[in-house]
Amino acid sequence: MSIAKAFSKKKVGEKRDSKLAHLFLILIALFQIAPLLIMLLNSFRTDKAIKTLPVSLPESFEWQNYVNAWIKGGYTSAYINSICIGIVVALAVLLLGGLSAYAMAKLPLPKKEFFIGYFTMAMAIPGFLCMVPVYFVMARIGLANSQFGIALIYIAMFMPLQTMMMRTYLIGIPRELEEAGKIDGCSEFGVFLRITLPLAKPIIMTVALLVFANSWNEFTWANIFLTSDEVRTVSTRFYNFVSEHTDDAALVYTSGVISIAPIAILYLVLQDNFIEGITAGGIKG
Repeated sequence: MSIAKAFSKKKVGEKRDSKLAHLFLILIALFQIAPLLIMLLNSFRTDKAIKTLPVSLPESFEWQNYVNAWIKGGYTSAYINSICIGIVVALAVLLLGGLSAYAMAKLPLPKKEFFIGYFTMAMAIPGFLCMVPVYFVMARIGLANSQFGIALIYIAMFMPLQTMMMRTYLIGIPRELEEAGKIDGCSEFGVFLRITLPLAKPIIMTVALLVFANSWNEFTWANIFLTSDEVRTVSTRFYNFVSEHTDDAALVYTSGVISIAPIAILYLVLQDNFIEGITAGGIKG
């Protein structure tokens, strides 16, 4: 009987700990969601209502806020620029980083440890240390105020971490599957294309999402290198818009929603693949 009572007490303790853990996670989630919810609700309110009561439900949905913020902020060109840059950077990182990760994970690559150390060291170097020399080089070759120039910078910035994440994920794919493909007559490229690539779909989706989101949200480099209105991205447009319309709280909140909406939607749609890829592709030895 004493063993049964001890087992029962252990079960009760585990349930209590589980409830406390869930409560803690719910509080963290509310802490994270609350600012976004306030921003979304205030984007449908008038400036006068927000200044009277900063946190409240909208009395009527002011859809005109979105029209005014979109036009005044010049978000049409900013969206096009950010989407184009994000897609180009994501594809380049997936192609170059994916092939590099496959070589370091699956092939008998000479000096493999050197390349692994090189990518690891690249992740440890703060980007702002390279800002001045990179700007002078880009200005000298005529890429200081162009989408192509900022895309090259983003590719170099995001490549090391994403390559190592893909390498770690590819290491976890059983080599026996690839060897079976070679027995069936596949070349190394055929094995990569027909076996490894389909199995690596979660990490591919995760890397694409991370790279696109980082390209979309990046501000410091874009604010320095993109000076013309025609090539500005959403993050720099938002900064300029807020500095010009600080007196209109409704437009500021609306501009914030416009700026983060695509990334929030992408995370919601791809969250399953993202969680699977980020947990399996964590950096390890």
